[in-house]
Amino acid sequence: GDEPHTLAPPYLPELNEFYARPPHFKYNELRIEPGRVGLVIDAADHDTSLYALPIADMMERLFGMAGYEAKLSPGGLIARQLIARLGGLQGARVFKIPGVRRLLRTHGPTASFTKRGALQLIGARDPENPGAKFSDHEDLYIEQRAGGTKLRPPAVFDYLVEKGLFRIGAELTCPSCRMPSWTALDALKQRVVCELCGHEHDATRQLVNGEWHYRRSGVLGRERNAQGAVSVVLTLQQLETNLDGGLDRDIYSPSLNHEPKEGVDLPKCEVDFVWVVPGRYPERTAVILGECKDQGPIKLDEFERDVENLRRVADSLPRHRFQTFVLLSKLAPFTPEEIEKARTLNDKYHSRAILLTARELEPYMLYERTKAQFDIRGYAGTPEELAEATSAMYFKEQLSG
Repeated sequence: GDEPHTLAPPYLPELNEFYARPPHFKYNELRIEPGRVGLVIDAADHDTSLYALPIADMMERLFGMAGYEAKLSPGGLIARQLIARLGGLQGARVFKIPGVRRLLRTHGPTASFTKRGALQLIGARDPENPGAKFSDHEDLYIEQRAGGTKLRPPAVFDYLVEKGLFRIGAELTCPSCRMPSWTALDALKQRVVCELCGHEHDATRQLVNGEWHYRRSGVLGRERNAQGAVSVVLTLQQLETNLDGGLDRDIYSPSLNHEPKEGVDLPKCEVDFVWVVPGRYPERTAVILGECKDQGPIKLDEFERDVENLRRVADSLPRHRFQTFVLLSKLAPFTPEEIEKARTLNDKYHSRAILLTARELEPYMLYERTKAQFDIRGYAGTPEELAEATSAMYFKEQLSG
């Protein structure tokens, strides 16, 4: 239940000394073995103890094998805090609902809105995507509710506020400057000071006759990174649900800044997430490098640069230890130009491109909707199966060749 730590690191014997020190302190009494951890003990010892390994430190050492220094980026810190607020990756199920994502896109960090307006956005159809509707998610589980009860927009909004993604307050108009301003419930009093002009006034009548207004909380308060964090945690949630290992064995990290070490010819870049599947010997450890986009338009040159950077990072990992995949997720369909660029990640002998859109991220099973359009199964439990499904959907002529 402690997602930033693990007791099941991947089989990378090159990291034995690192693996030993945080969990056991004694570098020469612990070693990683295929599928397990080995301890050297005295014949008279009857017990010992191990501490969990910090995943952030493990990721730093893992990419150090490729010539990189990897640290959590500002976007990664936001994603990590968002996951913590939601109580873990499965709390991100709420972002499967298109109306929830639309609510975040509509109202920036300084904008306030009423509950009535929020419910309209959550429950209404999206003009940009008429096929997406709230009724598709009436059976979605986000928290306990009475048996047989369908999920409704009010319950979704209550959940978001309770998890601290939105704060409650009041929008009050100052009688001096005539400008409205928002005051958080925790700081609200009958006599308030206008934050715009400094005038103190009695807000009793406005409070009695008004209604609550809501605003994004600090975790979603950065306009530039909020939507990116949502697409990242939603993609991670879907991987946790669908990959066979799950978090019993799999390890993940949100966005990492990759800085090449001195003298290493590699690009400086940001990877939106890293998902590590420890291999069962003699299988290699699988590493999924992810790039996540919202549903807004993407400049083609930006997309090409992201794909090329991910390719370089994937190729830099030692092949005798790692099998690499590149996952591109987008909350809108990929354009033909983007698909053609993603195709270049594959070669004749290795399919490693994985493409996911809202069509795959919103259902419980990845390909629950997609299988109606393509000859594929409704689920995929390994990175290899994800890449195979992507090839069947987008690169079919490549496979036939």
